[in-house]
Amino acid sequence: MDQHTVLIISENNADHTILSACLGRALPARFNLASSESMQRPIEALLDPMIDAVIMTYGPETEYLLRLAQKNQATVPLILLLDEENDQLASQLRELGAQDYLVRGQLQDALVHRVLDYSIQLKQARDTIQQLSNRDSLTGALNRAGFRAHMERAMERSERYDFNTALLYINMDQFANINDHYGETDGDLLIKTISRRLINKMRSTDSIARLGGDEFAIVLEDVSNFRDVELIAEKMIKSITAPMILSEQQVSIDASIGAAIYPDDGKQFSELVDFARSAMQQAKSVEGSKYIRYSEQLTFDQGGSNSLAAELRTAVRQNQFELHYQPRIDLTTGKLVGLEALLRWNHPERGLLCPSEFIVACEDMGLLRTIGYQVIQHACAAQVWVEEQGIRDVDVAVNISFSQFQDDRFVDIVKDIIKRSGTDASRLEFELTETTILKSPEAVKGRMDQLRLLGISFSLDDFGTGFSQLSHLTELPISALKIDACFVRDLPHNPHQEAVCAMIIEMARRLGMMVVAEGAETHEQVEYLREHKCQQVQGFYYSPAIPLQQLPRFVKQLHLQRREPLFS
Repeated sequence: MDQHTVLIISENNADHTILSACLGRALPARFNLASSESMQRPIEALLDPMIDAVIMTYGPETEYLLRLAQKNQATVPLILLLDEENDQLASQLRELGAQDYLVRGQLQDALVHRVLDYSIQLKQARDTIQQLSNRDSLTGALNRAGFRAHMERAMERSERYDFNTALLYINMDQFANINDHYGETDGDLLIKTISRRLINKMRSTDSIARLGGDEFAIVLEDVSNFRDVELIAEKMIKSITAPMILSEQQVSIDASIGAAIYPDDGKQFSELVDFARSAMQQAKSVEGSKYIRYSEQLTFDQGGSNSLAAELRTAVRQNQFELHYQPRIDLTTGKLVGLEALLRWNHPERGLLCPSEFIVACEDMGLLRTIGYQVIQHACAAQVWVEEQGIRDVDVAVNISFSQFQDDRFVDIVKDIIKRSGTDASRLEFELTETTILKSPEAVKGRMDQLRLLGISFSLDDFGTGFSQLSHLTELPISALKIDACFVRDLPHNPHQEAVCAMIIEMARRLGMMVVAEGAETHEQVEYLREHKCQQVQGFYYSPAIPLQQLPRFVKQLHLQRREPLFS
């Protein structure tokens, strides 16, 4: 049994005596005690990784301390010790971030142990989520969030110790052709193989991130000169281009690498990434695998035929974007209850591209709002069409970006789209990420309240990948939590993922929210989620994202499996 350190903060010696005795009677013994009359350095204690829970007396400084904990994203659970039962005060404290409370005179052993056990389990789940949320679920490499945090720390170390840090931006050439020809399963296998090959060519001080789709970033710390970077890049190109076997066929793929060096090429994270990406795009315009370092003399024609920017502008102008819809299934009834609208770019040469391959560029170019409104318009039309096909009671979910929420016209435009399309707004669901909410909680809440008056509901997408301030769950009109696919991938064989999923499901139950699990691909995963009271699920086990026209056939197959009448 793990030992957990509990910090007791109280000026009342009796509190220390009673709680110490109470925790000392826990069987099996699992609590180590630390005591203090006051918190001289509160932030150090809150961020101390050795502290698993804090029990402290409620007093004048409590609210300040709770806000300090939120501001610094402290995960340690704070349990308040009150003089008497007070539901209103307890509710206020929870909104400020307190995990739970105890009452003097009611400190029964079983109650105290239960409160601490649950609080510590929640902290462990939060810590696990934070760790997992920085990793790409397919390769185990850093994801975008983890990459940014790591790169910024590397830049700080470069500044402190006076050495160079290089960034390699890597893109596979014609990767979409692999997916089209061999399928997504072999495409995933290729990406995992490339990731392993890159790791084998890295030094112990280097780090790898998958930025999405077929793009990787390598952070090279403490490089002496540009020639060192060049040699490493050449090794990586040779490794990437070496043949591999997919579906019993030998396959080779080219790659393009762009490099930027801190601090010579740039001193800000965003400009280093942009410079390395620009160098990669320039390298991509040359046939075969190649490597280019960024320089001010690099001329990349933003209006040329090979320019991603030009292609995206053309895509918007020619309406090359389309929506595919992934079914969402009720695990109790087996019925179709929802659709998630997912953006695809029908590229004239590369075929269907997922957002990971172009959405960052869209945001950089200021196209995201325009595309976002097109998505809402198409999704509303889809909801009407689904009803016309006799498929009833199906919600359509749309992902909403922060840039859309920032638009002062957003509510009015949505209202106009709903009116023109004739959609049932109560069947429209907007999916927000925790990152979006945390950028400006008050502004986001204001927009949400306005949209809720129209009948629109809200879900929190990729739940667990932000997870900094749980108080937002009680403050915002959120009706559903979507468990991110990275916590489902290895169920039921990964105890950490099991713990995270169980915690999220239980939390949602207590808050009266629906739980939707994303990324379910196997019968084992679906049965695990069903047994653990997850209400809805989406993933390849039921269906990938499909064109809307294929939905009636999917529904027919679903009903045939359930042997029920097709339509109501």
